[in-house]
Amino acid sequence: MRKIGLISISLMLMMGLFIYGHVESVFSQEKGKVIELKFNDWGPPETGIGKIHQQAAKLIEERTNGRVKVNCYFSQSLLKYSETFKGVSSGITDISLYVTQPIHDVNRILAMPFTGLPNISKTAQVFKQMIALYPAFNQEFEKSGVKWISVRAMPATHLHLVRRPVKIPQDMNGMRIIADPLLADQFRQVTAAVILSGPADWHSSLERGVAEGQMVDIATAHEFKLMELFKHHTLFGGAAGASPIGFIVNIKMWNSLPPDIQKTIIAVYDGANNESLKYDSDLVEKAVAQAKQAGHTITILNPSEIQIWINWAKPAIDKVLAEIELKGQPARKIYEGFQRRIKLNR
Repeated sequence: MRKIGLISISLMLMMGLFIYGHVESVFSQEKGKVIELKFNDWGPPETGIGKIHQQAAKLIEERTNGRVKVNCYFSQSLLKYSETFKGVSSGITDISLYVTQPIHDVNRILAMPFTGLPNISKTAQVFKQMIALYPAFNQEFEKSGVKWISVRAMPATHLHLVRRPVKIPQDMNGMRIIADPLLADQFRQVTAAVILSGPADWHSSLERGVAEGQMVDIATAHEFKLMELFKHHTLFGGAAGASPIGFIVNIKMWNSLPPDIQKTIIAVYDGANNESLKYDSDLVEKAVAQAKQAGHTITILNPSEIQIWINWAKPAIDKVLAEIELKGQPARKIYEGFQRRIKLNR
C-alpha cells in the first residue's frame, strides 16, 4: 500500500512538472513574440519628416529589445490622406501621423484659421496645454476608438499665390484657393472660392490652374515642391492659424500593449515631434530665404493688417462654434480657454 502511495505521489509530481513546464514554455513563447505594428504617413519617405519617422521605428525596435517592430507605410500606400482617422479607427493601421481635420467638432477648434496664434514652438505648447486641460479633446477621439499619444504644431499657415499678390481679403477676387472649407462663405463674400484638394493633388492643381493659391505652411509647401509654383506670399506671423499634428493610435491595439512598451512608444514619438518641430522651423527659414533669392513677392503684414483678416474670418468661426454647441459640446468655453492660452504664451 505504501508502495502504491509513493508511486501515486511520483506520478503527480511528474504531471505537475509537465504542466508547469508546458505553461512556462507557452508563456516564454508569448513573452518572446514580436509585436508588429503598422505606422502610416501620407508623405514620401525621403522627406525630412519621413526620415524622422523611419528613425522612430528603429528606435522603438531597439529600445524594446526587438519586442516591437514598426512597419512604416508612406505616400498613401496604406491609407489616403482623407481616410487617415477612419483607417486608425478601423484598425487598418495601428499608429499614424495625423493632422486635425474638419470631420471633428472639438478637435477642430484648435485648427481654426485666424485665431491669433504665436510662433510655432509656443503654439505647440498651447496645443499640449489645451489637450491636457480639456478632456473633451481625447474623449471625442475615444468614441471612435482613437487617441492622441503625442502632439505638436504645424508651422503657421500663410497665403501663397501663383499669379498675383494679396494683401487684404478683397484682393482674392476671382481666385480659387486651396483652403479650409470653414472659410468657404467668407471667400464667397469677396468673390473667391475654396478648393478642396489632398496633398497628392496639390502640385497638379496649382500647376494646371485648377487652384491659383493655397493657404498652407511654408515647410509643407517646400517639402511638396510647391514653392517652385508660387510667386507671391502673404505672411501673417502665427495669426492665420496652425493645425495640431502628431501621432494617434488605435485604442484597442494600444490597450493590448504592456505598459512599458506604451511608455517607450510615447517617449520615442515625443522625441520625433520635437525633432520635427526643429526641422520644420529650420525649413521655414530656408524656404523663405530661397523665395527671396528667387525674387518672389513677400508681403509681411503688420498687426493692424492682420486684424483685418481676423475680423474677416470671425463670422465663420462663430458659426462653427454655434454648430458645435448645438451638438452638446462646450465649444465657446473651450475656444475662450484657447484664446487665454494664446495670450499667456505670446
